[in-house]
Amino acid sequence: MRHFQLLVLLFAGCLAPMRAQAPEKPAAVEEIKPDKEVELKLGQLKEIVADRKLARDGEGLDVITILVQKWQGGLNEKDKKDVVKGLESVFTKGKLRPSDSAQIYIGAAVALGQLGKDGAEPLQSVFEDKRFPKKEEWVPLRCELLKALGKAKDETRVKFLIEIARRDPEPQLEASAGEALGNFEDSKLELRKEIVSNLLIRYGEIDSRARQLDPADIEAQNMQKRLNVISGKWNATLRAMTGQAFHEYPEWNEWYNKNKSKEWK
Repeated sequence: MRHFQLLVLLFAGCLAPMRAQAPEKPAAVEEIKPDKEVELKLGQLKEIVADRKLARDGEGLDVITILVQKWQGGLNEKDKKDVVKGLESVFTKGKLRPSDSAQIYIGAAVALGQLGKDGAEPLQSVFEDKRFPKKEEWVPLRCELLKALGKAKDETRVKFLIEIARRDPEPQLEASAGEALGNFEDSKLELRKEIVSNLLIRYGEIDSRARQLDPADIEAQNMQKRLNVISGKWNATLRAMTGQAFHEYPEWNEWYNKNKSKEWK
């Protein structure tokens, strides 16, 4: 009987520390409540966009800044969706602003780029929207949309940016798409190699044609102008992707051919 009692005591003693070490329940995540100021500012932004006199766009930029600050401070999912929708509506609602008075559009584009992946879809949608046609006067805004899309760092948009960089007839848009791709410097090597490979294909086409020295060759002259537009921005992106510091296509191409199957930075 005495031995039985000792066994009970020993067994109980073994259990005691086990109970003490039992994992605690995780603390409940505090729910983020709706932000009434967000609702207020979105209402103000809607009124500003609808102003047919276009007299409040400067005020709209201030409202957009506050909404981004609110986002960065932490919002619940509904408020986030409302902010994205509100910023997108700057482009799609109200009277179309003249292309040379597009500050509120540029402000909304920059803001969406700061919202990460949530801002990427509306940025691409607006870029493709026929409301902002493929005309020279809208090129500056379309460039800002591409650069903001890059800053959103949504890897699912890389193929779209590559397509613009390789095929758009407007040099400024090619340049901006290539610049936007530089934001993916922290992506996995496979994606970075895809970016570099595609940029170098187009870079090579432009560089080769631009080197034709016949003064009567108008296409060669146009390609020289295009090369001047893209080279600085594309070089910066290639440096970000590879860790190298070349300045001209032949240098990039030589390095890539030697290193495309190797590990990069």
